[in-house]
Amino acid sequence: MQSSINLKKHHYNYGIDELAYFDEGKGRQTILLIHGFGEDNTVWKNQIVFLSAHYRIIAPNLPGVQCKPLAIHHSQAPSIRMYVEVLHELMHHLGIEQYFIVGHSMGGYIGLSFADYYINHVQGLLLLHSTTYEDNEAKKMSRMKVAEFIQEWGVSKYLETATPNLFGDAFKKTNPETIQDVIDGGLGTSQEAMIQYVFAMRNRKAMTHLLQQSNMPVWMIAGDADLAVTIQDSLEQIKLLPSSNSLVLENVGHMGMFEATDQVNEFIHQCIQTT
Repeated sequence: MQSSINLKKHHYNYGIDELAYFDEGKGRQTILLIHGFGEDNTVWKNQIVFLSAHYRIIAPNLPGVQCKPLAIHHSQAPSIRMYVEVLHELMHHLGIEQYFIVGHSMGGYIGLSFADYYINHVQGLLLLHSTTYEDNEAKKMSRMKVAEFIQEWGVSKYLETATPNLFGDAFKKTNPETIQDVIDGGLGTSQEAMIQYVFAMRNRKAMTHLLQQSNMPVWMIAGDADLAVTIQDSLEQIKLLPSSNSLVLENVGHMGMFEATDQVNEFIHQCIQTT
């Protein structure tokens, strides 16, 4: 991964363990970067290098990534809100009361729930290869298959199988080392945490109403070769946003932070500059 700074890990105790987070830059505005499913916070290295010249950047691991998963009672259904609470407490602990959120994929679902609940804290939300739609029945079935696969074969086998498919074909052929980096980053996630994430995603409700409110800007970046969040779904949602609030990346899959680093970085910067 291209990176011109050594990122220092900080740690935050969320009650049952400590999660690692990056805290870089000293800008007047703060961006909270939330990684996706099967990833860790190193997926943001290229963004941190660029954005920390302008903003303070907080990029945590989610509970369960290189630390213990959340303790969920068997009578309780995993929910996206549980991760929101941990990250909200982290930001409060850091004394940061107002911030922008950029969420990748599942990180976008967490960002949506965050913005919906903590409306006074979130100044703007950028969905990177994510969706405001809830899972349809076919997607719910596919989530169950993912959970069963992870249960039977483990995290490593799942990541080796699934991660390459997140990238567009051209990038995949020429950047095998980047794909391996992403897989390696995800390997610190426990089997229990991965299955919790799957069910939290499956259980979530639609948040499409957030695209049509005027209290807080929402932006979307989509890839036209994304197999995880279809371009058709993304374009339907983009129609609900002001014309300058979206970016469609050509020949890019689900991982624009690597596949189109400069475009993604510039768009994030431009979005925050114009608020």
